[in-house]
Amino acid sequence: MSLHHWWVLVVDDDAEVNSLIVEMLCDAGIVARGLTQARAAAAMLESSSPPGFIIADLTMPEITGLDLLGRAEQHGINGLLITAADPRRLAARSSAPVMRKPFEVDELIRAVEQYRPQGCALEEAPIACSA
Repeated sequence: MSLHHWWVLVVDDDAEVNSLIVEMLCDAGIVARGLTQARAAAAMLESSSPPGFIIADLTMPEITGLDLLGRAEQHGINGLLITAADPRRLAARSSAPVMRKPFEVDELIRAVEQYRPQGCALEEAPIACSA
């Protein structure tokens, strides 16, 4: 994956939460797209323009955020789990960072920025911000 195609995929089955996170990322200059269906997100991992990072809700129908991030890791894509549950219960089950809802905007941005490749030209990304 070339650096200028790096973008963030937000996967949360709650459309309102999904849109809010995408908007927060876009406001911070990070190209993001949201999906409310984990199956569609899993298919996107194998697309010609896969995301560079995934933010996934832990509890979703069909595919959990934990499973989705496991699939993403197989493609070399890092991710972040978000959950309203106590994140300490997940510590042993995932190597991905876990952020508890509700979270602060800057906390989320800092977490995502840690994984953005150096020299990444976000303005050239092929996918515009959309939820």
